[in-house]
Amino acid sequence: GIADYCVVTIGDERIEVTPDVEGHFQFSHAFSRLDPGDKIKVTATAFRQRGGRDYMKIRGQWLQSDSPYEEPDRAITGDRIKLIAYEVPIELTLVRPADDLDPETGVLRIRRTVGPTTSVFVDRPGRPGFAMTGPEPDGYYRVGYRPSGNELNPTGTTEVEFTIYDTSGQSHYASVTLETP
Repeated sequence: GIADYCVVTIGDERIEVTPDVEGHFQFSHAFSRLDPGDKIKVTATAFRQRGGRDYMKIRGQWLQSDSPYEEPDRAITGDRIKLIAYEVPIELTLVRPADDLDPETGVLRIRRTVGPTTSVFVDRPGRPGFAMTGPEPDGYYRVGYRPSGNELNPTGTTEVEFTIYDTSGQSHYASVTLETP
């Protein structure tokens, strides 16, 4: 009841959030294009509304109300952070068995603590997936995948398992634990 809305600025994008039934200002934001190491400024300011809101979104643009008859909305509190984008690639190595591995049978499972397990199959047009190379001269197959942020735990670690069959039907397994800061 102290603040009526919160203005969040992520880079150049402005988002207005109203409180939920418990009085919390919750929102999510998906970044469309980031490179590892990119830095994004995020600010949040909670406001008490006085009359009409100071800003309104009209046809996709935020416009400021400059009415001389209304007091501006009052900033109650705020904070800012800087986000640094990172990437956690998945890279697995399997020893070459007697019979070659069949990439079509491979399944990469990304296990989150909260939320569903993501199953990823071999990369195909229209269906992004893992890439597999090999067997290489050193006798190994290599599996790689670039997960999106929502496929990993937001903090801690994320467990990844890979299962594949060779051409004779024998299963092979590899796993890795990813650090997700």
